[in-house]
Amino acid sequence: MNEVRFSRQVKEVKFGEWVLDPKRQCISDGDTTRELEPLLFRLLCYLIINNEQIITRQDLVDDVWNQNFVDDNAINRAMSELRKILKSDKQRGIVVKTHYRKGYSFFLEPQIIYHPDQPSSTSPEPNLDRTITTPLDAITREIPEQPKAQRRKRLSWLLAGAAVLGAVTLASLDVVQFNLDYANKDEGVLQTLDQPIKESVLSWVQGRYTLLNLSPNDAMVAYSFIQRDTDYYSLVVKSLKSGHERRLGEQGVNYYPVGWSSDSSTIYYRIVDGDKCQVWQLSADFVSGNQFLFDCKLNSMTGGGINQDRLVYAKSGYRNRDELSALTNRDLLTGEEFQITSPNLNSYGDRFLAYVPEKEIILFERRQYDINELYMTDPDGGNQVKLYESQSRIWTLNYDDKSGQLVWFDNSQNIVYSFSLEEKRLVKAQKLMTEQSYANYETLNSRELLMTSYPFVMDIYTLDIQDRILSPQIKSIREDAAAIEVPNGYLFLTRIGHLYRINFKANDGQVSALGLPDSDYKTIRYNRAADELLIHYANKIEVYTLDDLTLKMAKPVNGTIVSAEYWSESEISYTVVDETKVNSKAYVLSSLDEKVRELPTQSTLWLDKINDTMLVTLSSNDILSAFDLRTGEVVHNLELPPAKYKHSVTILNGHIYHSDGESIHKIDFATESIIEPIYTVDESKFVIDRVRSSDSGSLIVDMIEVVENQLLKVSLLETDTAM
Repeated sequence: MNEVRFSRQVKEVKFGEWVLDPKRQCISDGDTTRELEPLLFRLLCYLIINNEQIITRQDLVDDVWNQNFVDDNAINRAMSELRKILKSDKQRGIVVKTHYRKGYSFFLEPQIIYHPDQPSSTSPEPNLDRTITTPLDAITREIPEQPKAQRRKRLSWLLAGAAVLGAVTLASLDVVQFNLDYANKDEGVLQTLDQPIKESVLSWVQGRYTLLNLSPNDAMVAYSFIQRDTDYYSLVVKSLKSGHERRLGEQGVNYYPVGWSSDSSTIYYRIVDGDKCQVWQLSADFVSGNQFLFDCKLNSMTGGGINQDRLVYAKSGYRNRDELSALTNRDLLTGEEFQITSPNLNSYGDRFLAYVPEKEIILFERRQYDINELYMTDPDGGNQVKLYESQSRIWTLNYDDKSGQLVWFDNSQNIVYSFSLEEKRLVKAQKLMTEQSYANYETLNSRELLMTSYPFVMDIYTLDIQDRILSPQIKSIREDAAAIEVPNGYLFLTRIGHLYRINFKANDGQVSALGLPDSDYKTIRYNRAADELLIHYANKIEVYTLDDLTLKMAKPVNGTIVSAEYWSESEISYTVVDETKVNSKAYVLSSLDEKVRELPTQSTLWLDKINDTMLVTLSSNDILSAFDLRTGEVVHNLELPPAKYKHSVTILNGHIYHSDGESIHKIDFATESIIEPIYTVDESKFVIDRVRSSDSGSLIVDMIEVVENQLLKVSLLETDTAM
């Protein structure tokens, strides 16, 4: 097994006219500088490191792609792209040589330049690193039943590679990183201990508290706060010892914490003024150092300083997708930055969680469509290791240096988890004995947490398209969403812990459970012509007769189902991200004979028909496309405006409606303006989660309303203390 990546001691690699900068992942010949896509960077490093041997295609499959099988076309495309990049006006000769029926070799003699106090060498010093990629190919065909692919087990950790914002794009290649042999333990296997608690209020000022951000020394907490009868968030830094608060804010501008410097002396924060977003830094004592750093996107941002002059943060807009973020390492003095993680396109990307200076590691959450993954890496993006998988979000975590454990709180189940970095497993689970719901949290240690009580209410509204009036339809103290119109009322999902219940609201206002067990339902749909209820889970589709809840069909799916719609009275269209987390494809399932056919679309996250001849799709790069079903041609493409929260699309009465989280738009490709806003919410109070159509001609809208809450300290009591 050959090595893939240079160590951090390597400053640059010279070959021919080129100089490779491994940290920035770019090459330069003095006149031309080119950034490399993650796969091409790994491929080039691999060839240089193993320059004294012929690299076979199987070597590339095993060590660069790290898969059981890679299509020859994928290797051919990658080698062709690499050769193009390595040609310039100065560098005209062969760099990568092909050996007929044998493989490839690096033709030039590389010179390795180390950082000061490190020896120079012509033999690269490697460091194991792994990345996986799969080509995106969509072919129209009927899909037979297939067993799940068996994954090859490995004895060693598979370490994911670093990446930068590349100027070179491989449209046909996508990269996904994961660890097949991570030390994950099922949460259900670990005994969960019931834990009595004590709550104390840390601030009596009435308003809304959110985005808690604990300083690394556990002495201060920063958060955003809207005081009652005001409309904009201010930034508050509170001493946990004295209770003293410092506040920064102004009318018309929202202030949000991003993170702290590693020594807790500086707070990084964001200001959002209309469509303008900026990142600033301020000394924790509010005396000095208030300084503009750089412009940012409107999406949420988390980050932290890894030394006085560097900030690692989650940067949204990766691969031009609004909801996809990747970790970026930024030099605050020069403004130069490089990307250190490379999430696959079909995910929500990476969120910064914490920097542990004692171990020089960064911890981050990678959010997939079906699972949430805990990763660690070094500040340069090397040695990426997946530590754990969780069904619930890992919003924040802290490192306890005394025990060597990571501690986080699962706010969907009210459980405090402790994870041993040395053993790579969960070692403790403590369930809080309370009916309280919490939102933001910070873990001081395994016995004390900072919390905000839940500041959101999710309810269901309807929007009259003609009058453009938004009316409440289903309101309760719980989270209600995904409503669909059925005879004599609505069906909707209500969150119960980490599961959902299907409820029915009759036209007379009475609410009752439908009768199916609580489960991890994703969405529900109704076929009025057949009186069918469609339910999609992460990897299964079920169809019931609504009248008596008879199960008519249960269809397991390999991969993760992202969306499902009724294509016609007897057909269901659905989109799937496969098990590699790379490819997303669209299928049509017949409810009559359960046959499946694949549609000729790529990177599709949602699709539905406008009419019998027109298909509309939403791709993973936020492109809305219209297909003529008679010819198979794309007749319209629309790049959606940036999402304020997330994109949601539906079809109603032959028209397309889209929400970006703040506004609902009507999209008509036949008009000159194409996209027309028809309703906008008060962003200080509401967020639009999803939109759907109804048989009555109105849009059904899931709304998140922000309400007042409290800032709390939660202490876990000893059992004898509770007695």
